[in-house]
Amino acid sequence: MKGTRYKYSAVNKRGTTLTKTSAYSITEADILRGGQFFVASGATTLTLPAASANLKGASIYITGDNASSKAYVAAGFGGGGASYSYVDIGAYNTVEFWCDGSYWYALSNAVTSS
Repeated sequence: MKGTRYKYSAVNKRGTTLTKTSAYSITEADILRGGQFFVASGATTLTLPAASANLKGASIYITGDNASSKAYVAAGFGGGGASYSYVDIGAYNTVEFWCDGSYWYALSNAVTSS
């Protein structure tokens, strides 16, 4: 039997991409409407919404196209406190963020905090 290949695109499978060129606060509604891909275009900081039961299990992906692209969470990532409020995404990197209902976690071994 001949194998079949399927073209797979995460963006096609999981929603549309929201690109922001200035600081933007991602809302719970942005995520729940299927927009799980975000681009920080330029020296931009995207703020994740507060972790909530509605977002439990949600994953979002933020791509940076500038060395100064960042993601921010007021309560800190993974309960790490204020010293872990920002994740430096950088140019041409993508970081997955996952919510457990209480905190956001950055899931990438290339992540640095500031």
